[in-house]
Amino acid sequence: MLRSMYSGIAGMKANQTKLDVIGNNISNVGTTAFKASRATFQDTLYQTVKSSMSPNNNQGGVNAQQVGLGVQLASIDTIMTNGMMQPTGRALDVAIDGDGFFMVSSGPTVFGDKTLQVSQRAGAHNITEQSLATSGSQLMYSRDGAFVLDEEGNLLTADGYRVMGYSLTNDDNGIDASGLSPAEESIGDLNFSFGPGSQLNGYSIALGEVGPGTVTSATVDKVSKKIILSGDFSTNSTLNSDQVESALNKGISAAGISQRINVKGNIPRYANLGSDQILGGSDDTAPSSLNFLGVNFKFEPGSKLNGYSFKLGKVSDPSTTADITGKVITINGDFSNGTVTALDIINAVNTKLDSVGGFNKLSTDYTGSVTSGLSQLKDTFDSTGNNGSAPTAVTAAGYGITFTGKSSALNGFKITVADDKTKTPSVTVDRSQNTITIVGDLAGAGVNSGTPYSAAQLQTDLNNKLKQSGIDPTVLTTTVGGSFTGAASSTTTVTVDNAGKEFTAPTTVDFLGLKVTLPKGSTFNGYTIKAGDLNATVTNVTVDTATNTITVDGPFLQGTVTATDLANQLNSKLTPAPVAPNLATVTGNLTSLSYQSDIIDGGSDLKAPGTVTVDGMTFAPVPGGSLNGYTVRMGTVTAGTKTSADVDEKSKTITINGDFQTFGATDVATIQNAVKKALAGKSISQGITVSGVPGLVQGETQRTSGGTPVQSIDTDGAIEYVDGTKDLKAYDEKLKTLRIPESVKVPGTNETKKVKSYTIDKTGVIKAVLEDGSVAALGQIAIAGFKNPEGLSKLGKNLYAQSANSGEATIKSGLETKGEDNSQGFGDTVQGMLEMSNVDLAEQFTNMIVTNRAFQASGKMITTGDEVLQDIINLKR
Repeated sequence: MLRSMYSGIAGMKANQTKLDVIGNNISNVGTTAFKASRATFQDTLYQTVKSSMSPNNNQGGVNAQQVGLGVQLASIDTIMTNGMMQPTGRALDVAIDGDGFFMVSSGPTVFGDKTLQVSQRAGAHNITEQSLATSGSQLMYSRDGAFVLDEEGNLLTADGYRVMGYSLTNDDNGIDASGLSPAEESIGDLNFSFGPGSQLNGYSIALGEVGPGTVTSATVDKVSKKIILSGDFSTNSTLNSDQVESALNKGISAAGISQRINVKGNIPRYANLGSDQILGGSDDTAPSSLNFLGVNFKFEPGSKLNGYSFKLGKVSDPSTTADITGKVITINGDFSNGTVTALDIINAVNTKLDSVGGFNKLSTDYTGSVTSGLSQLKDTFDSTGNNGSAPTAVTAAGYGITFTGKSSALNGFKITVADDKTKTPSVTVDRSQNTITIVGDLAGAGVNSGTPYSAAQLQTDLNNKLKQSGIDPTVLTTTVGGSFTGAASSTTTVTVDNAGKEFTAPTTVDFLGLKVTLPKGSTFNGYTIKAGDLNATVTNVTVDTATNTITVDGPFLQGTVTATDLANQLNSKLTPAPVAPNLATVTGNLTSLSYQSDIIDGGSDLKAPGTVTVDGMTFAPVPGGSLNGYTVRMGTVTAGTKTSADVDEKSKTITINGDFQTFGATDVATIQNAVKKALAGKSISQGITVSGVPGLVQGETQRTSGGTPVQSIDTDGAIEYVDGTKDLKAYDEKLKTLRIPESVKVPGTNETKKVKSYTIDKTGVIKAVLEDGSVAALGQIAIAGFKNPEGLSKLGKNLYAQSANSGEATIKSGLETKGEDNSQGFGDTVQGMLEMSNVDLAEQFTNMIVTNRAFQASGKMITTGDEVLQDIINLKR
């Protein structure tokens, strides 16, 4: 028979199997998490027609001649690549994004802690054979996460197989979860009982901050294993056990501890935890600033200058000095020349205060300059004083007229001399026309009967007429000499020149409100009049002709210096002494001088407040007012607390912290240093002296013990409350049947809370939101992996079983495992998704076409072989 026919038969068989595999793939293209298969071929035995020969000296080597006997099926492989994720939005649909299989079981429910044991030792993450054999369960594996619930809340596959996972806890997952409560502890009559669990084992409850007004709160020190309870434990406090319980549970919850504390009994009260207000202290304050002479003077702190005032004394002294009389500080200096500065005044006053002693002094921190009103203290007469002169003598018709006296009254006058024999000689003075007319029988040749008009008569008549016209004869007169020599009926006119000048005094000056005019003449041109002592009892003038200075002393600040006093003093002291009527004159009224300051006020001295007591200690502030209104109170008293103090400027409290539970741990010297440092930190310079012996505050329980963990899936299948918002740990050495119940039991009570909704996170943890808004962790979905997942046996229903070639299941460690953590090698769980089939239809249809053609070709080999046989048979014919 022909070998090719048997090869065709082998080809048809192999391709038929491959078509079966392709058909199965295509039919499961919509199956959740289905994994496609493939068929691979290999050739069969070969018949050797001629063996191969090695080369020799005469010819080369010859290959063997072999005829193949057909094809055979090599393998049917499962392709374990991940399928695409399909969103469903269904809470119970879960996909694995990455490697791994859900673990499901048939058989009895598993709730016991030791039923299915998982080893999490390094390199051995698998189920012990003995526990699996005795459990009565059959474990299978699936990628299909389309889970459902039964009436008991068990988490199942669509065919009712139970989904396996880990029980969770907030406690220590290395010891048995028997759910026992620690022993009750107390502080005085305040009793603390604890819910089941081991999280608080080894903890004590200690009083922290206990002073009046302290807000009730609790913090957890995980290093020292203390729950620090703070609140108002003073005798007047309204604190109650419910507030303490609420604070403790909030504090431990914030620290990630889910175990509960119940509080009953009476709050311990401690006397003298806070002081009365510190009162009565005052700081030394500086008097209010004072403006004097244009300077804003400031003072050093103290009250000794209260009621004092400044005033000017001698204002023409060459050096600046100060005197104190009563409560008036008189300042002397050269104020009239404007050379005194504000710093000169400050130094002079402080020098005087130092010599007296006991005074606060002027500060060198001033503003302004010495300018205010000092220009009145001194003025200088100008050079307008004049001694006067007479006009130049004139001669008219033989009369020589000489002007006696110093005046300008006749400057520019025209003097006309006319001889008229018909008239008696006469003199006319017309000031409106500035003319003097002398007319009549001057020569005595007419009506004057031979008597000429004599110079003496003319002198008399002329002076009388000048006087009648208003020209003062005491200032200006004329002297006439000679006689008339003019021709008869002649008229002669001469003009007086402008050489006449009046006696004038220097321009009047304003001296402290008085108008002072010195005697006429140039004698006192450029003289300076200045004030001397403004507080002299009587007015007195001193004239220094060497320096052309007139110094006036008098009761200026009393306002009793009069114009008459000053004029009399001037006329009696001027040299040369003036003669009436040419005297010095003074008019006006003395100005009200502002050379005396307001009263200094506002200064105060240091004063110490009263002492206050707290917890057996006396706090005595040093003098000052910075701490007025402050209270001292106890703060944190916990054993081991470092001594410190806190200053709150807003609430005006000084809080003392330290170990007030251990005898001798805190002493008053350390407290005093802490308070000093705290005050300095707030820039409060006032200190406090601390004396006495601090009292002890007995406020710490014994260390708790005896609590054992609470797990989410109890041994009877009940779901206990494990806080899903806290640190979760899995009992990953014990597989259990997962459940999502209608309600969750509160450990240690008969209370239950209904489940409103649930979620599954990427680690497989199932969390339920309860009716009160709290979150309960129900369990963690277990995931297994295999060294050779393609070697798993397919059971149908999307299930796989471990086979001899797949290797043992490697189980993913749970949260916070006590063993080796291998969780990084597995995929994440994704809620609301399902894994789709990984069948590629395009690839399957292509393979189907190729396989079909291969099948047809193999059949063609048989028909071709048949034709050859027919031809052989036909040879006989």
